[in-house]
Amino acid sequence: MFESCLPHDLYSMEKIKYNTEDLKDHQGVSAVIRDNSGDILMQEHTKYGFWTIPVGKVDLDKDAEKGMKLEVFEETNLVVKECKEIGYKLYEYARNGRSVKVYTHMFEIKKYAGKLENKEPNKHKKQMFMSINEIIKLPYLSDTTLWFLSTLGISREPKTY
Repeated sequence: MFESCLPHDLYSMEKIKYNTEDLKDHQGVSAVIRDNSGDILMQEHTKYGFWTIPVGKVDLDKDAEKGMKLEVFEETNLVVKECKEIGYKLYEYARNGRSVKVYTHMFEIKKYAGKLENKEPNKHKKQMFMSINEIIKLPYLSDTTLWFLSTLGISREPKTY
């Protein structure tokens, strides 16, 4: 059962250019990836203007875990070896005058291989591991990142532009 959540909608801003995939219901996948010191991999997303843990889209009829592994590799060059789903939530967004449902899965990455590389620099201005204290100081965070922080007992209101 998904927990339904209507987030503060940064995404409905008119400057966002949605593609066809953005406008249909889909699964959202997110990955909490830690380095050896426990810092979290964060990406500065170009399209939405926020910082986020790695996220991606998967068609409703596809396997979320497989989709997450593919998204992580496509974005970061990291190969997920072991993971665990730690939560799921339904988000609803207003995009171009329509409601879009995103069935979001959050995975904790237990083991991975490879060297971090920003394989999609057109989508992510930066990729870096950050401490929780650094993350909570960032001006704009994705809904999924705010959700992840809440699993750690950290509550923070979304900031708008």
